[in-house]
Amino acid sequence: MKNKKIVWITGASSGIGKELSYKFAQEGWKIALTARRKDKLEKINKQTGNQNLVCHADVTLKSDIKKAFKILEKKYENIDLAILNAGVYSSVSISDFDSNVFQKHMEINYMGVINSLEQIIPKMISQKSGQIAIITSPTGWRGLPKAAAYGPTKSALKNLAESLRFELDAYGIKIQLFCPGFVSTEATPVGEHSLPGIITAERAASLIYNSLSSKKFEVFVPNNILIWSLYLLKFLPDSLAHRLIKWKTGY
Repeated sequence: MKNKKIVWITGASSGIGKELSYKFAQEGWKIALTARRKDKLEKINKQTGNQNLVCHADVTLKSDIKKAFKILEKKYENIDLAILNAGVYSSVSISDFDSNVFQKHMEINYMGVINSLEQIIPKMISQKSGQIAIITSPTGWRGLPKAAAYGPTKSALKNLAESLRFELDAYGIKIQLFCPGFVSTEATPVGEHSLPGIITAERAASLIYNSLSSKKFEVFVPNNILIWSLYLLKFLPDSLAHRLIKWKTGY
């Protein structure tokens, strides 16, 4: 197995994670698939030749992730890449403000990454190499309508990766943020507002795969004028950014 590249993908049962699984399989990688829905992972494994490892786990449960990672370590000597992709999106409104929705987002989108990092960082330190890719979102750059539960988790992931980068560099561990714009997945906020430049999950996965060799810390997916426009919003005065977002989203 030493000559085979190994990737661990969380949130592998649908959306970008699922398409990344197909992409890595096409490129000859060995894949450890992690998500809550074991039946969907088994289907992906079958479709990619039954050569991969199904590590069924709920990322919000520390014990689940620890158990899944032990299976992964037992199978493979080293782990080249971890793609921490598991996430959820639910719109929120002040007319139905529910703290449980916020807690769910934090447990999956943020603590799910933390639980995974708790396992992967010591492993990569011991092998003195590795790469970690975390999937974020432009929603973390500026507050957008209906995204009050989702956006803060993505902001937190950016700050987290920036902080960890200082120490990981010393061990030869590369960490990157991948920031997809609107992507057609189960989590897409269809009907809430316009979704300019929306791309397929397959397209997003291909762009992410091709950018893993990039030296950039934060990668825009796709790297186009629309994403840059969203990025630049965070540098505008609050009053101007607020008016522009209201105008573009209809709020």
